[in-house]
Amino acid sequence: MLFDVDGETAAMLVSVAMNDDQPIAVLKRLADLLLDNKADRLLKADAATLLALLTSDDAPTDDVLSAEFVVRNEHGLHARPGTMLVNTIKQFNSDITVTNLDGTGKPANGRSLMKVVALGVKKGHRLRFTAQGADAEQALKAIGDAIAAGLGEGA
Repeated sequence: MLFDVDGETAAMLVSVAMNDDQPIAVLKRLADLLLDNKADRLLKADAATLLALLTSDDAPTDDVLSAEFVVRNEHGLHARPGTMLVNTIKQFNSDITVTNLDGTGKPANGRSLMKVVALGVKKGHRLRFTAQGADAEQALKAIGDAIAAGLGEGA
C-alpha cells in the first residue's frame, strides 16, 4: 500500500492498539526514537524487536541481532534450566532480552531468572533472543548451543 503525505512517500505508518494503560508509554518511546533521529531502528526491526523497542524498559537502543530457538526440555523452562540459561547470558556483556513467541510476546531481561521463568515457557515454545553489544553474535551462539544441549537436562 502506498501512503503519500504532502507529495512524499511515507516509509512507515504506525498504528497503536492496546488493551491496557500502555499507549502513553508506547507513544512516548516512539516519540523519543523519532526525536532522536532513530526511526531507522523501527524500519529495520523485526516484529519482536519492534515490540521490545516500544514496550520494554530493557529495549535495545542500537543495532541488535536476534535469533529464535525452540525449547525441547520436557518440563519447559523452570528454575533449573532457567538458571542455566541466565548463567549463559551473564557470561556476555551484551544486553539480551528474551521473548516467548508462544506466550505473551512481551520481552524480558535475560539476566533476570525471575523474569525468564515468568515467561511461562513450555516444551516446544519458541524463544526470540535479541542481543545488543560487542559480543552479541557470540552470545546468541552460546545461547543456541545451551538450548540445544538441554540447558543442563540433556538434549
